[in-house]
Amino acid sequence: MKISPTFNIIVSTLLSTFLLALSTSLYAGPMVVTHQSEESFEDVSSNIRDSIEGKGINVAHVLPAGEMLHRTGPTFDYKNDVYKQAQTFEFCSAAISHKLARQDPENIVLCPFTVSVYTLTSNPDVVNLSYRVPVGKPGSEAVVQEVVDLIESVIEESK
Repeated sequence: MKISPTFNIIVSTLLSTFLLALSTSLYAGPMVVTHQSEESFEDVSSNIRDSIEGKGINVAHVLPAGEMLHRTGPTFDYKNDVYKQAQTFEFCSAAISHKLARQDPENIVLCPFTVSVYTLTSNPDVVNLSYRVPVGKPGSEAVVQEVVDLIESVIEESK
């Protein structure tokens, strides 16, 4: 059976694309970054708010994630709580959001930025601070790094 040169080119192109996508996903950084603190949950939560506001940014909302999951768990037949305490802070930097929008209007979905502060029922003495690493549209990498730097600085000042 003779294989046409066009078929070879198509298969080669598809294979190359697949390997590139696979290598990119394997070497991409983590989707969620978590830091830990041995300070109290209340202190870390207060420090998160203070750090955000200290940068001239308003906290848009604090989501009581732990309370919501505790309240709704029995509805889904969950008897044990994962979190002893959990809150998610939402905030957005107008300066960075303008830059994101100018890189690509679809980057609007990256704001608000969030940091979750929580303790686990299995390890209540350690406070976890987690955030989702934003991924903007192509060409937005430098501005997205500003978002990550902002979130990291908020967390570092809060621990």
